[in-house]
Amino acid sequence: MFSERLVQLIDLYFSNNITEVEKEELAHEVGQLGDEELQILLKNAWTNHQAQHDIPDEISQKIISFFSEQGIPVTDNKNVTPVIEIRQNKRWLKISIAAACILAFVGGSLFLFKPKNVQPIVKNNPAPAKTIEDIKPGGPKALLILADGSKITLDSASSGVLAQQGNAQVIKLSNGEIKYTINGQTNVPALYNTITTPAGGIYQLILPDGTRAWLNSSSSIRYPTEFASEQRLVQISGEVYFEVVKNPSNPFIVKVNNLTEVKVLGTHFNVNAYDDEVEIKTTLLEGSVNITRGNSKCLLNPGQQAKISKNGVIRRIDHADLDEAVAWKNGYFLFNSAGLPDILRQAARWYNLDIVYESSTPPDKFSGQIPRSVNLSSFLKWMKWSDVHFKLDGEKLVIKP
Repeated sequence: MFSERLVQLIDLYFSNNITEVEKEELAHEVGQLGDEELQILLKNAWTNHQAQHDIPDEISQKIISFFSEQGIPVTDNKNVTPVIEIRQNKRWLKISIAAACILAFVGGSLFLFKPKNVQPIVKNNPAPAKTIEDIKPGGPKALLILADGSKITLDSASSGVLAQQGNAQVIKLSNGEIKYTINGQTNVPALYNTITTPAGGIYQLILPDGTRAWLNSSSSIRYPTEFASEQRLVQISGEVYFEVVKNPSNPFIVKVNNLTEVKVLGTHFNVNAYDDEVEIKTTLLEGSVNITRGNSKCLLNPGQQAKISKNGVIRRIDHADLDEAVAWKNGYFLFNSAGLPDILRQAARWYNLDIVYESSTPPDKFSGQIPRSVNLSSFLKWMKWSDVHFKLDGEKLVIKP
């Protein structure tokens, strides 16, 4: 598949015997490859290198520690497989990155393996310290608003019973979840509670019927403390993932921004309805849902997604990227050829940032997976290989030309 000269150049690079002229030749050769060919080339090169060299455990551990400081996960100490990948339409960028990463597919010249008993460059070039401007990631933060308007800060509240709301007790479990338990009394009117998450917040909730809800940053859910017999109705804004308890005689209905209705019997689905997004997205993982917006209706089956435009038009996607839709709930960012504004909107909500563009938006497209547990500096680092320049001014991220 690959030319003999290309294989030779890679061997020279692995053995650290390559000249600067040969590096340029290697960069040119790699630059002619397609994305799939490039990945195969890098994986094959890494496999061959492992077979020829016994990498000491202490060196592997240094590499793992280095990647951890960069916010890049690895699989184990013998097979460094980072999950960050960048693909752009700039040929020069692909060439320069590929040339720098022949030894490890990490999107940057982070380290070089040398023959046995020779220390890697990692040892002499430790990861830079975090700047004082660095911003930590979000976490479990939410506000519970009771029926009488009183408020409880959930992230600082102690475990146990938080309040009595009509026929239900509000309980904070030891794992931080909020749960409602019904006392079984009769003739007690249901009250309405609301949970909201700030920018940089996320929270989990168990509704009175046992349905679980996960709230992403800058989101809210309003719900009764006890569901009526004819329907289970909640109202949301922002982004919420549901795992609904099945009850054929009592459908579960989600009203989104008071305009869209999602009706289910028992299912797993995600609703992304942020005001600053172009469309409302409902993604179905399990079961089935009926979506209604005005006179428009749409039935979703597992693996499908409905996109609702601002003017109410519903468009169904038959093969949705389920991993991308629920990545936030599973603890990471996942981008598939995403534009910079799409990425930074997510970053703004998670790191509580204001995004300012000093010039036109760069046309770059990014693909990759990043843990949501990393600091802002690590999140931004993987974009530095493009022509995206930025400056952090307090909580304002300025995108510069």
